[in-house]
Amino acid sequence: MTAPPYIFSSLPTVVAVAPTTTILALIDARQYDYMSVQIENLDLTQTFVGFIQRRLNLANEFATSTLPDFSEVLPGTSVTADLDTASAADMRVIGTMSGAGGDVRITVKDYRRK
Repeated sequence: MTAPPYIFSSLPTVVAVAPTTTILALIDARQYDYMSVQIENLDLTQTFVGFIQRRLNLANEFATSTLPDFSEVLPGTSVTADLDTASAADMRVIGTMSGAGGDVRITVKDYRRK
């Protein structure tokens, strides 16, 4: 499987999320030790359900983390998660909306290795 281009910005970015799995961010994590991810559900009627996925090597498939942080972001609310990314090659944030689809705002802040 060929990885799509990396999607990453430390600026708040609004992403349209479908009722099917949507990739919100795809990050080359090899240069970071830690990351903080904030997801704001901008929709006032739908719940966002999201997950962090990682792979330890580019040859591996993505595996879903057991972190429950984004498992239920209620309408109009925001959730932040701090992630240890030192061992990951790639990380992505995926999710779905409970209804017809809506917008979330994602912000990713990194702590770079020296």
